[in-house]
Amino acid sequence: MKILIMRFSSFGDVLLTTPVIRAIKKKYPDATIDFAVYDTFSQAISLNPNIRKLVVFEKKKSKDKEYIKSIISQLKKEKYDFVIDLHSKILSRIIGIKLKNSKTKYFRYKKRKWWKTLLVKAKIIDYNADCTIVESYFSALKKLGIEFSWKNKKNGLGDALEFYVENSVEKNLIEKYDLKNEDYFVLAPGASKFTKKWPFYNELAKDLLKYFSKKNIKIFVIGGKEDKKIVQDDENGRIINLCGKISFKESGIILKYAKIAVVNDSGPFHIARAVKTPTFVFFGPTDPNLFSFEKNTFLIKNPNCKSHSLYGDDKFPKKYEDCMSGISVKEVLQKIIFEYEKITENKNNLK
Repeated sequence: MKILIMRFSSFGDVLLTTPVIRAIKKKYPDATIDFAVYDTFSQAISLNPNIRKLVVFEKKKSKDKEYIKSIISQLKKEKYDFVIDLHSKILSRIIGIKLKNSKTKYFRYKKRKWWKTLLVKAKIIDYNADCTIVESYFSALKKLGIEFSWKNKKNGLGDALEFYVENSVEKNLIEKYDLKNEDYFVLAPGASKFTKKWPFYNELAKDLLKYFSKKNIKIFVIGGKEDKKIVQDDENGRIINLCGKISFKESGIILKYAKIAVVNDSGPFHIARAVKTPTFVFFGPTDPNLFSFEKNTFLIKNPNCKSHSLYGDDKFPKKYEDCMSGISVKEVLQKIIFEYEKITENKNNLK
């Protein structure tokens, strides 16, 4: 059995396909799985041992008709038995329909109802997710005899995501920053949209360093180059700002050995979950019910701010203008201290 899975973007949504891939291999161990993804998000899924090869699309050519035709021509030669569309937008539908024939079946996942999308985008209604993203992905697998299961959620594993890195890269980064012997936090202050960003990461970093001054705890800051100035350096060199300096894979390694991560609803949120790091995540306009949280993933949300956007926006509606700013540094600091002390206590009990 030969299968092509398509999910082009974005980073978190691509990473959220890993439970689907795992379920297919469990049901059909001999199946060959290829995965189509944009080059800009390929690190979310690369090195996954259940994937034979990545079909990498150049994102900048995603509207180039000749380029798309050439990719489709290459894919037709593979003679897939099934094409599973987990993107379900114009590009993936065109490819799926072009590949579909008497021997190649094309299935796409069930997205939210079209009218709900329109009403939320028009700011007429707030947004309440019908199900998690992973659960919705599984709707494309029903004709393969594969159903979504809540087993991982019940066992505290949440969405049970997977993220893979090269051993040599991990080894080098561990040695470079002494990750296994350092006590450190990770802050990821960036996000794709303004309204998804908690605005007080710099203040939180200062308060963390002050509270943990006797423990010599360090703080790694990760994200894109546009996030570099959000958290300011400290005079003692305890803040290591890697924004714009490391890859997604390297960010995953930094997150893996952290005591605690603090993130927005963004790519690092899903990486942190996949590498099983205790994580605090801020949700503002988007709906946290799109995800099954792990037992060590902790939601921070302003109770006065309802989920009102599908993907976040460039500015808040007036009635939700304090959606993120209404979450105080003091509240977040107390939550982190409590969790850190619990982690430290458990570690000492194991000695």
